[in-house]
Amino acid sequence: MPTVQSGARGTVGLLTDLIAQNMVKKVVQLNPHAGPLTSVMNILDKMLETETAEPQHAEDELLPNRDLVNGTHTAADTTIAVDNPGFYLVNDILHIPRTGENMHVTVASGASPITVVRGVGTAPAALNDDDPIWILGGAQREGDTSRIALNTLEIPKTEFCQIIRNSVHGTETELATRQLGGDFESQYEKKLIEHKRQCDNFFKWGARASRTMSGQTVRMMEGLNPWIQTNRMAIDGVLGEGEFDAFLEMGGAYGGDRKLFVCSSKIHRAINNFAKNRLVTVPSDETYGMAIQSYISGGLDIWITVDRELKGAQYSGLGFLVDPDYLVIRPLIAHGGSGKYDGTAYCKRVENIQANDSATRKDEIYSQLCLHKFHERTAAVLEGVEG
Repeated sequence: MPTVQSGARGTVGLLTDLIAQNMVKKVVQLNPHAGPLTSVMNILDKMLETETAEPQHAEDELLPNRDLVNGTHTAADTTIAVDNPGFYLVNDILHIPRTGENMHVTVASGASPITVVRGVGTAPAALNDDDPIWILGGAQREGDTSRIALNTLEIPKTEFCQIIRNSVHGTETELATRQLGGDFESQYEKKLIEHKRQCDNFFKWGARASRTMSGQTVRMMEGLNPWIQTNRMAIDGVLGEGEFDAFLEMGGAYGGDRKLFVCSSKIHRAINNFAKNRLVTVPSDETYGMAIQSYISGGLDIWITVDRELKGAQYSGLGFLVDPDYLVIRPLIAHGGSGKYDGTAYCKRVENIQANDSATRKDEIYSQLCLHKFHERTAAVLEGVEG
């Protein structure tokens, strides 16, 4: 028997199955962006293929020209103890910035102390422990022989390429069913964002390690946080303009004039408070698909972007200052393998990896890569910002 309704017919009386659904086809993601460090590296095309899972490089630098006095000395002392006696050659001219005195090195055996003539062109003065010494260069006498060669030795560095895999898997029945949202391709797009976010996580927090598991090697890449050890500034309070500029001076001592500062929302708010008139939106900002601002300090152009993953008690006051010219993503380009993974590039889509007799489809996003980093002193970490 039919159900009889009295009066005006309303939607309450309609069967739910008979109501046409006006669903937005695109499923709205809560977090639609990959990490900012990964995004900027992609924008700048900082990619260099490798044909080995453990790419290497060698680092070198110029001869050191700065040292410190070891202990106190009177104005009459001609033997001066120094921290690094191997830095000096006979006939070097040394300068003491605190007193303005110059000295002429007469004996430098590679061991401390060195012997000098005091007060060359200037009056000698007492020296304090840890007084800076500048090695200006040599002054040779007429007809002299050539100097002994001092060399710096290259230091080999090795990175580990880490394998990161994320899968999308659906049954043939699910794939054949007409859907208004959440279909296989939209699931893949979501998984790609997750994959890039995982890469970004390892670029920051990865700890370099290699271990054997079930007879095969598992490699884990090194990220920025454990890599950056020399230039770390702890604020432990509110970040002001002076502290920030001092941090940039420390982190900008080496490398190029353009740096990238990836920071927490808390640090970004602090910078906005004291530098509103100095922050400029990077041209073609819409092209980058993320908010980037430029801050000029001491001849450095600092690109600032927020990483919303920097949060919580430990990392909400953290920021990484890096030189993009000293970082590169290294994807492994494989040859002669199974075919599916040959020529594997960064975030490669590998299709139909399901078992042959499985009534499903399984695709994956596959990366074997590392963040290859050069000269740790070109980077810096700001931490402990409060407020």
